[in-house]
Amino acid sequence: MKVDFKNINANHIKAGSIFYLYGNYKKTFDVFCNFVCAELRKKSQNIKVHFCSVSESLQIINEQCDLFGMEMDCFFIKNVEDQHLEKISKFFNEKNSVFVLESGNYIKSKKITDYFLKSEAISVASFANDATLHSLCRMIFPNISQIACDEIVKIIDNTDEELYSVFLKISLLLDGRNWEDLKSYAVHKRSLLGGLDLIPLIRFLLQTVMRERILKSANFSKISIGNRDAIHHLLNAELMQKFGSEISKSYVYHKLITDQN
Repeated sequence: MKVDFKNINANHIKAGSIFYLYGNYKKTFDVFCNFVCAELRKKSQNIKVHFCSVSESLQIINEQCDLFGMEMDCFFIKNVEDQHLEKISKFFNEKNSVFVLESGNYIKSKKITDYFLKSEAISVASFANDATLHSLCRMIFPNISQIACDEIVKIIDNTDEELYSVFLKISLLLDGRNWEDLKSYAVHKRSLLGGLDLIPLIRFLLQTVMRERILKSANFSKISIGNRDAIHHLLNAELMQKFGSEISKSYVYHKLITDQN
């Protein structure tokens, strides 16, 4: 079943769901995985995340013995090709798991892409064009204007920064309704956060996490700070920097949206 990014919502993300991303634009995978995690955690905190191969995922499934366990497994699997077709068919029997799969080499994944397009799984096209970016933007920020969506696509088109990092920064800007900052980001190819040194950036992000976790303030975006230990990681990153360990901003962003538990 083919569905565009913009049409995916919380109702699609539940136990037993299977998503298959296909096309030549691989940057959407991490963004979509974070989106899925954020939606699942709104329903339950008992989520176990696995970034693994097809074979590794089957091994994890086979090793599970607790038939009454309440924990949901979420499998994120890249490079799915025709050779995996028989193995992947077993995923449809897993009723307490969620799978996000990404196609591999185009030539080696034609059959499996055709299989998913005809199956009950949700197949999402991800190609290197503005249509995909607009659709992805609508999924993450469903309530923004067309003008703002156009600005975000311009930002993505004019940067080589990792896509999940771009969306995280933009979500923080939009959380405060800083439309002028968003426009400036597009024009100058940098954001309000991009101009901060590492320590001020970490402290700004700490305030954001505490506002979300402690004060329960509303988050305008659908992209979430997914790591349950985000405050711990930010404080540790500040200490590492102060004691001479060189860390990058991308390291900080990755720690925020990736749940290591």
